[in-house]
This record gives sequence, structure tokens and C-alpha cells, in this order.
Amino acid sequence: MWLRRAFSYLQFWAIAVLPLWVLIGRGVQLEGSGWGLLGLLLATPLLSLGLLVTLGLTVARRSVRRAKLVSRLDVAVLSVWYVSLVLLGLIAKPFTVILAIVVGLIVFWTMVWQLFNELRNRVSLSLGKFDAIKVKSTV
Repeated sequence: MWLRRAFSYLQFWAIAVLPLWVLIGRGVQLEGSGWGLLGLLLATPLLSLGLLVTLGLTVARRSVRRAKLVSRLDVAVLSVWYVSLVLLGLIAKPFTVILAIVVGLIVFWTMVWQLFNELRNRVSLSLGKFDAIKVKSTV
């Protein structure tokens, strides 16, 4: 329970800290021309945007807003993504970039799927109540 609550608050900090970590970590390891640094300066705001979008998809779920707890699936996928981003700042290899992008896409679609399921359940519950009222009024 405390881990799920910690991840609920950690998402806000991750928007600023993880891109900064990647920028500094990769910036120290850069070799060669300044094009790599320019690419890095353009990529880190996109990373912040991706983290912000996943935060928005998480907070859009009513269950997360009410309990201030993310789901266990959120903790699992976000843990893998955050670890891949830390590795991205430490290891300057193309594999780490691909890993971070693939895991980021998995996190995004996992959040979309959870939001869709929660909304579908709420709509079906509302329609069930509406049908119950409709049946009572006709009797």
C-alpha cells in the first residue's frame, strides 16, 4: 500500500528529475560533434512530455484520484520504465535508448488500457442503474 502511494507521488517528481538525469548522464558521456548534444537537448523535453502524458492518463482514472493510490500494474510498468531511464543516463548505448522507448510505449498503452477499462465499467454500471430505474417506472 505504501509503495503504491509512493509511486502516486513519485510520478510528479519523475517529470523533472528523470529527463534531467538523462540529460546530464548522457551529456557527460557524449563524444564527437555537437549534433549528439543537440539531439539530446531536443529529446529530453519529449521525455518530459511522455512522462506528463502518462501522469495525466493515470490521474484521469477516478480510482487513482480518490484513493491517491496507483494500481499494482502501474507500479510494475513504471518501475521498469524508471529503471530503463536511469540506465539510459548511465549507459550510452543504442540498446538503452531502444529499451527506454519500447518500455515507454508499453507504459503508455497500459495506462490507456486501464483508463478504458475503468471508464467501460463505470458506463456499464450507470447504464445498469438506468435500466433498473426504467423497469421500475414501467411496472
